[in-house]
Amino acid sequence: MQDVIIIGGGPAGSTAASFLAKHGHSVTILEKERFPREHVGESLLPFCYKTFDALGVLDEMKRLFVRKPTVRFATIDGKQSTNWCFNAVIPDESFLSFQVDRKVFDTMLLDNSRKLGVDVHEQTKVTDVKFDTEQDKVVVSATGPNGEKQTYEGRFLIDASGRSTFLASKNNWRTSNVGFERTAVWTHFIDVKNMIGGLEEGSSLIVYLGGNKRGWIWVFPLERDRITAGVVVDSFYLRDKKRELQEAGSENWQRDFFFNELNESPFVREIIDGAEMMMDVIVEGDYSYNSNVKHGPRYALIGDASRFIDPIFSSGIFLSTKSAWLVADALHEMLSSGDLNNNQPLLKAYEYINGAYNFVYRLITLFYNPHTISFAEAATFFNEYSDHQHAMAAGHFILSGDFFENHKKYHEFLDVLEAPRNFQRYKNVVMDRKKSNIESCNLKPEERSIIFPKKSLRMAEQLQKVTS
Repeated sequence: MQDVIIIGGGPAGSTAASFLAKHGHSVTILEKERFPREHVGESLLPFCYKTFDALGVLDEMKRLFVRKPTVRFATIDGKQSTNWCFNAVIPDESFLSFQVDRKVFDTMLLDNSRKLGVDVHEQTKVTDVKFDTEQDKVVVSATGPNGEKQTYEGRFLIDASGRSTFLASKNNWRTSNVGFERTAVWTHFIDVKNMIGGLEEGSSLIVYLGGNKRGWIWVFPLERDRITAGVVVDSFYLRDKKRELQEAGSENWQRDFFFNELNESPFVREIIDGAEMMMDVIVEGDYSYNSNVKHGPRYALIGDASRFIDPIFSSGIFLSTKSAWLVADALHEMLSSGDLNNNQPLLKAYEYINGAYNFVYRLITLFYNPHTISFAEAATFFNEYSDHQHAMAAGHFILSGDFFENHKKYHEFLDVLEAPRNFQRYKNVVMDRKKSNIESCNLKPEERSIIFPKKSLRMAEQLQKVTS
């Protein structure tokens, strides 16, 4: 019997498994898919850095992936933007985060778990879970790669099943986040000749979409000539556009919709001009939800199996992996004590986890509120205000990922952004436009030289390196 069984081998599941294995516990991962597999969510926050270092994958990440020094928010017309350079508040090399190919990244993390001794089963779909209170164990039923029935036993279960939300769906714990009905449409481009506006420096680009779209466009560099690009819009708006395109005779409404939206931004249109799509567009919709139950006797939910809000601030991987680390450490304490009924370590871990998720939820709610200061306009509104440096620093820290231990104090920053009185106060203040609209973070030559991997590797070549 294993100490821990984990449903799901994505970033949350593999991270939890690796930390538990490092603590000397026996762990089994049951993953329904075969890696590598496609997944959205390629841009990471600087505060992920310590997690990757502790997992022992940091050097491999530096070798494989683009480094990310900033996120730049811009209005659709490009007239206003704010470049949130992480080196404004992070003095060491960790300010350079990562832009990752999720096929390669997720496979790397899962292989790292294997190297640490985790028992990994791919193409193994969990079908049922039973908690045997008499024998004090968890019994997991699954279907293997060839349809064979399998049974696994453990002392504790971690649900890291992602958006499948195995336990939450099975027990009717899952509820949708009202007001967050969004759909993402995205793809990758290669042979991108116009890496501009900060992309040539590894930056993330976020373009606001106004009106009833209630969404945004993202463009992130994945190699010197390769980007991921997508659009997130209100699901009701998408349904209307789908109907219009189909009635107009569109043979591929998803693709037509995608390019129509991207081309509304002159800046984005210039970036993708002449580039080649690596794959057809992928559509993912109505993905914002929450599990009302996070943990209980002999189980815990982590990552997207517990909650997913919205990808706007690229917080998903950090929330998942940091939560996995906290739960793994709490579970190590419980397993080591021999008393799994003492859930105080889990209660403490979820105090931080729930605080972080609730903060991000409020932050994203604020992003979609048309009556508050946008992150594209923030530099304009905060300048010449007596505490503007503190306010801008808070914004930098938030966008870097400093919201687990410090989520309480950053609520004050959000109070500033959303209070109508303060909104009007800042709206009357105008800053030096040159400073707010800079495209570069003034990287040192040695920092600029490591933004892109030395070799421009395509996916198959990268995967061969990772799995060899």
